[in-house]
Amino acid sequence: MKASSVAGLIRAWTLPMTVSLILLGASYALFLKLRVNVLTMLLALLGSLLLHAGANVLNDVNDVARGVDTPRSPTAIYRDHPILKGEMDRKSAALLSYILVSSGLLTGAFVSYVTGPAVFLLELAGAISLFSYNGPLLNLKAKGLGEFLVATVWGPLFVLGGFSASAMGYVSLYAFLISIPPAMIMMGIIYSNNYRDIETDVSAGVRSFAYRTSRYAFYIYTLSILGAYALQLIYIILGLLPPYTLISLITLPYSFILLRLFRKRAPDIDARTGLLFTAYNFLIVLGLLINFFI
Repeated sequence: MKASSVAGLIRAWTLPMTVSLILLGASYALFLKLRVNVLTMLLALLGSLLLHAGANVLNDVNDVARGVDTPRSPTAIYRDHPILKGEMDRKSAALLSYILVSSGLLTGAFVSYVTGPAVFLLELAGAISLFSYNGPLLNLKAKGLGEFLVATVWGPLFVLGGFSASAMGYVSLYAFLISIPPAMIMMGIIYSNNYRDIETDVSAGVRSFAYRTSRYAFYIYTLSILGAYALQLIYIILGLLPPYTLISLITLPYSFILLRLFRKRAPDIDARTGLLFTAYNFLIVLGLLINFFI
């Protein structure tokens, strides 16, 4: 199998989103003047990336099995889909996802051995969530809860995981609070994805939250994106974030472009929103680091 096919299967271009969240947790530990262990942070990052890659593979496996992803579905149009192209069969792809998720959990277990149970418990919760989105456990996407599940993983769980691994097992309510703006943008990513895929989802018997609220879709997407900036400003006023994190506002014009694209149901709206997510998070990290070093 080609390296490009593997990259397409794990959706390598999405992995920086997880990197940004782990670094956000670590840099927030610095903001709270906690001692940061770089090695355990990097190991937690590795484990989280393995979980993310495994989740991406498993998502494609389950969507193909349920008839959600087909050669004519919007997903297959805008991105590479090795399973649909026959470059890897479902059974082999499922095995790969299990190996990746198991490796991620083992990495988290080692970090927890050094720092305490928090990191492993967070990664275990993330793994269970991944199998519950559109998998055999609960298939929460079909029940209208998938969007909230994904926002919880790529928000509080990863940020808290990065924070706890960096701070040697310490967990903070403040770290949870600052994970909410990224979670809101992640909500926009998965909501826009499911809104675009409503027709193929419904034909496969899936009633996502986007389907159930399609009448208010634009308002929900707008709240998810712009609400993150509003909450960040509140946090700055309250002292939960330093003023240097206002640097993230340079992404605000792009968010308005996304709102227009959402109205037009752009086929790659989720990927474009993912770019906002990654850029926004990295800029928050930059602001936290500037505050630490100045």
